[in-house]
Amino acid sequence: KCLRECPVKAIKVEKGHASVLPELCVCCGHCVQICPAHAKKVRYDLPKVKQLIKSGRPTYVSLAPSWVSEFRNIRESALIKGLKQLGFAGVSETALGAQTVSAATAEILKASDYGLFLSSACPAVVAFIQKHISQYTENITGMLSPVLAHCKMLREKLGGEIAVVMIS
Repeated sequence: KCLRECPVKAIKVEKGHASVLPELCVCCGHCVQICPAHAKKVRYDLPKVKQLIKSGRPTYVSLAPSWVSEFRNIRESALIKGLKQLGFAGVSETALGAQTVSAATAEILKASDYGLFLSSACPAVVAFIQKHISQYTENITGMLSPVLAHCKMLREKLGGEIAVVMIS
């Protein structure tokens, strides 16, 4: 099923086992969703996050706007309180990074007469362009993704030694 369903044909079967071809894979996650054998799994970072908090290093949350779809019956203030009780030093919105990226994009567009500009916000899209339509690689904007821009913003404000965990 994964062989048929992979949108970029990055899976091969050898000796009865499917394997991913890293040079073609764009990490879109479709194979994880459709695999009937559950051979692929989403990386589970909760133990790493717990270890990070226990380390004493100030650890902040970059909270994506999508959190509301996962925690429908929880108020924002209750979520933030709960995250702080778990040991996070603070919570900030990933959307602040997106706002920075949008402003920088507007400046690029304003300063340019014409051209094709491709967003760098989605790693899967960037990987797709680089691996499958590489002639457009030069058109990818050089800006950080919203979450990386947010991490940079937090480190500039709170110090370079902080850790940031993205919750999306």
